[in-house]
Amino acid sequence: MLLMTKLKKTQREILETAEKLAVKYEALYRTCGQCTFLAIVEALRSGGIEIFPEETDELLFSGVCGFTGGTSMIIQGTCGAIVSSILVMGLAFGPDRVNQNEARVRRFCANIQETILDKFKKEYGSILCRDILNKNFGRVWNLADDEASNDFLQISHGCAIRQSVAWTTEIILEKLSHSPG
Repeated sequence: MLLMTKLKKTQREILETAEKLAVKYEALYRTCGQCTFLAIVEALRSGGIEIFPEETDELLFSGVCGFTGGTSMIIQGTCGAIVSSILVMGLAFGPDRVNQNEARVRRFCANIQETILDKFKKEYGSILCRDILNKNFGRVWNLADDEASNDFLQISHGCAIRQSVAWTTEIILEKLSHSPG
């Protein structure tokens, strides 16, 4: 559930913070799922937007680990940065158990499709890790292999992390600016 009292920063400042955190966390943690998740959540929090209590960070950070590398580094699945972005959007705006119904779920999923997924499809031609790697670097790596993963991380510069963080933070800020109250 999204909690906000008053913005502490401008939207531009929050977006700049998000991008800086994306770069910082990619260098520190080197996992697309976790870096994306943490950068979005902390950037929003720095601006006064609380998606969930801060004491839950570590638990959720651990939970998104398996999103990395197209789902547990198999590269065949959806990009981990996208999956973490969708998770944050769900935490912010997804229907809760009390208000869940088919229409709300369809609206939420349509919003995901029309925002973050469409942006990835336009930019990279796909939402799959393998396709994004191929578009960005002209090749793919076996990310489950230590040597190949280290080679990739030496040149990746965050792959799609920074872009996903920027887009998702912007989507959430835009939705908030159009929300009543």
